[in-house]
Amino acid sequence: MRPDSVFVRGLEFEANHGYTAAERRATRRFRLSIELRRPLAKASLTDRLSDTIDYRRVCELALEAATESTYKLLEALAGAIASALHSEFGEADLTIELEKLAPPCPGVPASCGVVITVPAS
Repeated sequence: MRPDSVFVRGLEFEANHGYTAAERRATRRFRLSIELRRPLAKASLTDRLSDTIDYRRVCELALEAATESTYKLLEALAGAIASALHSEFGEADLTIELEKLAPPCPGVPASCGVVITVPAS
């Protein structure tokens, strides 16, 4: 059985992340998907936002973390996003999938990325 979760899929943003200085000077597009796993039975009964994870807040925190600093590695960027989310939603297991769209790579891939999982505290 799949656990309950709140998710955000396909959140896109522009930022200056990349391994080379040239990549960091140019704005690039990124796509982010987030899943926070925790029981949602209470929210399903009460219909109260306070009994669940507010996905609007998830988006706000993720975008703040993704755009306030510059990172060379996708792993570091995903880790910063995960840390921001975990600080507010530490009761949930968290998975972040981060893609750099149209990365400067041979073969012209549509995207390259990383997946990071953080257990609940």
